[in-house]
Amino acid sequence: MSSSHKFGVGEKVDFVPAFHQRSAPTTEYQIVRQLPDHNGEFFYQIKSAREPHDRVVGESQLATPASQIEPRRSRAKRPARRVVKTRAKRGVKRAAARPRAARTRSRKRG
Repeated sequence: MSSSHKFGVGEKVDFVPAFHQRSAPTTEYQIVRQLPDHNGEFFYQIKSAREPHDRVVGESQLATPASQIEPRRSRAKRPARRVVKTRAKRGVKRAAARPRAARTRSRKRG
């Protein structure tokens, strides 16, 4: 793990609860206190305005809130490439070439 805490006291964080803790509200929490590491992971005491109690969670369960993450710069969109499929690329065999007059005559008879 890292050698120091990732989040500071007073910082706002998102709590990503473990599977068995899914009842926790998914709102912003605030770091109340930094706790020492245990088995290589730092722990924090966090508080939410929606809960009357504090929680003690590991650093792996915390994330920077989406509101504080800078949006990615979008790349300039290139125009879509137009793909033209020809008969040869699709594997369609051409019929034997006949004179145009012969083709029209056969259609009229049929």
